[in-house]
Amino acid sequence: MPEPISRDPIGTRISSLRKRKGWSLSDLAGEAKIARSYLYQIEQNKSAPTQAIIEKLAKALGALPSELWGEDVATFGIPESLQKFADQMNLGSAEIQMLAQIEYRGRKPSMVREWYAIYSIIKAMLDEDEEDEGKGAGENMTNESDSAVSVEHG
Repeated sequence: MPEPISRDPIGTRISSLRKRKGWSLSDLAGEAKIARSYLYQIEQNKSAPTQAIIEKLAKALGALPSELWGEDVATFGIPESLQKFADQMNLGSAEIQMLAQIEYRGRKPSMVREWYAIYSIIKAMLDEDEEDEGKGAGENMTNESDSAVSVEHG
């Protein structure tokens, strides 16, 4: 069962999510591309983050901005097997909600291992896309002359 949304100040919620992931202030600041000192001020509730900063932090934490603001996130419609899988994999709400929309052959997966298989395939594809984005368009294609096999008749 998902944890209820905390009504604590935004900085306290961010700190809690960061600690749940086992991250240091530096880890989260690096992922979100913000200054560590600024993140510290936010977590101490001494500085109010802008919407743009909330979005960076949410993305880094694998959460939805609404979670950081303390708004209720709909948890109905999330199968128990998906919630168990998400807990095991430490997935954020954004990932859980994305997976909850998936059907395979007209039905939702009903076992943790099915969610794992689907998640692994999607993650591999997304990781591959990220690698491709780092390369030039022509570098992904195999040059036909490079892959041709020459056969000589004797």
